[in-house]
Amino acid sequence: MKRSQSNSLLRMLSLLKPHARVLGAVLFCFVLLAFLELAMPQVIGYVVDHVFKGDSPPGQRMVLLAKVLVVVLAIYVSRNGLYYLSRPRMTAIGENVAFQVRQKLVRHLHTLSVDFYQRSNPGKISSRVMRDVQGLKLFIQEELSKLTINLLMLVVGAGMMFRLNWLLALVTLAVMPLHVLVYYFFRKPIAVYAREVSERMADVSGNLVTQFDASSVATVKAAATQLLEQEKINDSMQKSMKAQIKHSKYYALQKIAADMLIGVGGIIVLSVGGFLVLYRDLTAGQFIAFYGLVGLVYPRLLNVVTQAGKFTKVATCLDRVDEIMAIKPGVQEKPDAIPAEISRGKIEFRNVTFGYHDERLLSSVSFTIEPNEHVLVTGPSGAGKSSCVNLIPRFHEPQEGRILIDGIDIEDFTLASLRRQIGFVFQDCFLFNDTVIANIRYAWPQASTEQVMEAARRAYAEEFILHLPDGYMTQVGSGGIQLSAGQKRRLMVARAILKNPKILIMDEPLVSLDPEARKQVTEGLHELIHDRTVLTITHYPEELPYADKQMQISHGKVTMQDIPGRAVRLG
Repeated sequence: MKRSQSNSLLRMLSLLKPHARVLGAVLFCFVLLAFLELAMPQVIGYVVDHVFKGDSPPGQRMVLLAKVLVVVLAIYVSRNGLYYLSRPRMTAIGENVAFQVRQKLVRHLHTLSVDFYQRSNPGKISSRVMRDVQGLKLFIQEELSKLTINLLMLVVGAGMMFRLNWLLALVTLAVMPLHVLVYYFFRKPIAVYAREVSERMADVSGNLVTQFDASSVATVKAAATQLLEQEKINDSMQKSMKAQIKHSKYYALQKIAADMLIGVGGIIVLSVGGFLVLYRDLTAGQFIAFYGLVGLVYPRLLNVVTQAGKFTKVATCLDRVDEIMAIKPGVQEKPDAIPAEISRGKIEFRNVTFGYHDERLLSSVSFTIEPNEHVLVTGPSGAGKSSCVNLIPRFHEPQEGRILIDGIDIEDFTLASLRRQIGFVFQDCFLFNDTVIANIRYAWPQASTEQVMEAARRAYAEEFILHLPDGYMTQVGSGGIQLSAGQKRRLMVARAILKNPKILIMDEPLVSLDPEARKQVTEGLHELIHDRTVLTITHYPEELPYADKQMQISHGKVTMQDIPGRAVRLG
């Protein structure tokens, strides 16, 4: 989503609008600062004409010089006071805008469906939230202040120059349109490479996050492919480096072109100004004041061009933020959805069709799971077992058909109320880099310590927890790296027990466990599946003896079979 510079400016203004009053006060300070900055050449010109070359006695001129020095001191004190009043407020505006944008981004990211994260690099998402918003914040805090002051000084300075000598001002400012041409000439390549730099840095960030995840590190070391992974990182960093060099090259060329124009302007000032002093009525003091203004105005012009070039970079950051914000959630909550309660746990699929892109996994499937039934979901790899089960908490949406719980269409539930009443034991046991007790309590943050410990006991997890260095307060590391697979699985079971859902979904709960861990987790699962509707995805149904039915998914169809019993075709 590439936007024009004017649209990016409007977007920036919309972000600053809530801070209009504070920003207005800061801008007023900037106006005063501009006048004070430009006052010094006038003071020096006055000193040359009335103190150094005046007709009055030396004593009177010394008194006049003392008064001028008081004025100079007042200018410097006022400048620093205005800076102190404006700078912290501009910093606060930038921090608040960044906080609000990040908050909005994170809130939006939490609305996106699971499939978005399945196809997205976490490092790139992190880059949008942190690095791009950081670029926006720094522009507001640093460049916007400078750009505003420089523009004000440019306008006020030009007015003062015309007041001193309109002819000299006209000739001097004749090169200004050329600066605009320079800006527009270099704007496009700078914007192109600014965007490429952001994309390449996001690639580097994504590769780093992926490679140095605990599970990834173990995989890399096991395969002894460190050199291959280093090459991937090196390739990403080299591409980022080349894009940054190209961006810097055009940025430098823009500054050089603008600086050369300033040099031409300086030559014009000395030539025409010298002529007016020698042959017309321009005094030496007036020329010094004028030249002092040129010395302030021309660099400000160069800075304006430079900062306008930097705006192309922040416009790129805004584009990348808005690309995320423009992504529509694959699963959306109905405006009239209600926080309904699951009282029994009956699940019904009515003519449900689902697939990804052109691949159809379920074709007009209908079946019913009665309250408190434990159903094993089986079938070949890739047949759609996880996809079918994940339709229940609305991780995905069916293309056709309806899914009901206790006779209520799941689309009539608020997403939070639906998912809060469904428990999960995922195949990948994800644990946060936090304490054991915090990881169990994640299912129900309001739970007391005693309730957490009771859930751990029922999951047969307390025995190993008490042997950890700090017991329940032990930090488990990123992804639970400090724990074995069986220990992580038992914490997941404890988390589900604490949540006490009416419907429970488990995905290969016994996979990758040694016999002893499998035995302990099975005992915990037996405690967990009691008195609730359970769907367990598994390739090994014989290892889970507590099921009532087996549901086979294959070629888009579902076969439900009692254990023991005969098969009945359901879709």
